[in-house]
Amino acid sequence: MTLFYIAVYHNADSRFFPYEPGHALIKVISHWRHFPAKTSPEDIADWAYRVFNDDLDSLQGRRGYPDGGELDFLVACTYRLLKLRSLSAGDVLGITTEETTTFLACESNGWRSIPSPDNRTGQALTADTIYQHLRRSDRA
Repeated sequence: MTLFYIAVYHNADSRFFPYEPGHALIKVISHWRHFPAKTSPEDIADWAYRVFNDDLDSLQGRRGYPDGGELDFLVACTYRLLKLRSLSAGDVLGITTEETTTFLACESNGWRSIPSPDNRTGQALTADTIYQHLRRSDRA
């Protein structure tokens, strides 16, 4: 198994249209996850798309599966509790192993490899991110 770091960037300039260089990307969540060493970045992107878009009831039904069903459900719950929108065309994933980072733009059908985007903001998922969200929720 290899440890991968998956960062999800929402496209602030274009939703449902292809990513273009220069689009503003905001890191909204990140996740460390073990996958078999030969897992391709595209396969990980397909996993992320499913987890961040599938209905929680569907993911809940897979919680006991040995291929990470419980982790899938929990990261999807975190994503929903942060009130993040669905992963869609124009958004970008950064998938990192020890050796390299691959950036993939979500297309209307599949993924397109892109060079490292230069207009990225946001931060990895941290305890502070959760605390800020909880404080905002308490005020609502």
